[in-house]
Amino acid sequence: MSLRPLRVLFVTTTYPLKKGDNIPGFVADLARTLVANHPVQIKVIAPHHAGATLNETVDGVSIERFQYAANPDEQCVAYGSGIPDNLRIHPHARKQLPRFLWAMGRAVRRNIGEYDLIHAHWIEPAFVAMLANVFRKKKPIITSVHSLKPKSSLLHARTLAKSDRVLFNSQFTKSQATAFGYRCKSEVVYQGFDPNVFFSPARDVAENRFRAVLKIPDDGKVIVSLARMIEVKGLHVLAAAADEILTTHIGTHLVFAGDGPDRPRIERIAKASAHANRIHFTGALPRHDVARLLRESDLFINPGIIDSTGRAEGFGITTIEALATGLPVIGSNVGGIPETIADGINGLIIEPNDPASIVAAVNRILTNPELYQSMSVEARRLAVEKFAWPNLASRVYSIYQQVESERS
Repeated sequence: MSLRPLRVLFVTTTYPLKKGDNIPGFVADLARTLVANHPVQIKVIAPHHAGATLNETVDGVSIERFQYAANPDEQCVAYGSGIPDNLRIHPHARKQLPRFLWAMGRAVRRNIGEYDLIHAHWIEPAFVAMLANVFRKKKPIITSVHSLKPKSSLLHARTLAKSDRVLFNSQFTKSQATAFGYRCKSEVVYQGFDPNVFFSPARDVAENRFRAVLKIPDDGKVIVSLARMIEVKGLHVLAAAADEILTTHIGTHLVFAGDGPDRPRIERIAKASAHANRIHFTGALPRHDVARLLRESDLFINPGIIDSTGRAEGFGITTIEALATGLPVIGSNVGGIPETIADGINGLIIEPNDPASIVAAVNRILTNPELYQSMSVEARRLAVEKFAWPNLASRVYSIYQQVESERS
């Protein structure tokens, strides 16, 4: 006789609004992989957005999206540039925040009785889930921390302390929590890549659709950077290095993929280059187009920085997606980015906010074919070894079982 599947309620502030869209999909990847490979039933509570379905099932995962404004077209707290930047940029987002949190809590309360445990993604949803949990038979709560604010917070401290388990997305994020004096029972579980999407065979020149659209020759080198265009991603630093890179490497093109509030600044810097005709902007891309662009590229750069608020990137999913595609990577020595790179093995670690450091790293890789080839091989190997979702989801399922046994 088979055992009843473990029922898990995910609570999150971001989730793909339709299959394959350009919203970061790591929460959906975990849910889908858990359901596919383990005896788990998952329901996701996530914010609604204009044009999205309120209730649906995708890849075996049930999704309920809570609406927090009477007119869905006016909802602007989540998605877009992300909640921190939305609250800073959009006055309406700040006004909508109380209703957003109330609607999330109401959705959790409505569903909590049917589930065995709660897995909250980010600390604020965990706090909301804990409040909703007070009025029910208390369910275990696992909190995934994908980033921390650059200053300590009493709300964060109490929420993490009361979580049955805290899963940090990197050693960097965990070290931040320790520095802030947060006490919790924790583990580091990296985010992963989908092998079905990003682990692919070598580039087929016949499929160079992006190169055709951007008018990049099949034999030209393509350097790509893929990110939401906000300050912490450091794309303006890469743009500042573009002129020297493209002067040295004739026939090489630089592609910026993504969108966001920092895009006008990045484009202004790029247009000032003598080689502006070899710098391209694709805008935000659906997920399978991201994978296609990576397959058509030769080198990936993650130029992250510490931004003006003190924030740094907690991990760097696009970096591991590039590694899985077989691209050598260049990444800044900041936040969780170095944890994705074995320096000199599958890529190079550079100093942040330093265009010259980017130029030197590009020169080292692109002028040394033997180094490039060995890095490409190691990129795939290390990506599969450390960051494939099936392995990571198995760890998460094991943690679910541990938490359940501790409560029984």
